[in-house]
Amino acid sequence: MAYSFIGSAIILKIIDVTIGLRVTTEEEVQGLDLTQHSEIGYSL
Repeated sequence: MAYSFIGSAIILKIIDVTIGLRVTTEEEVQGLDLTQHSEIGYSL
């Protein structure tokens, strides 16, 4: 378990430094379907 935890922590840190793990607040407010996939999730 320790090996998996440490390996995962290292991988996540590398991803966070290079491309980031989270989207910006503006993208989250607009909606991830639109900002990440350029599609409308629901037509209401």
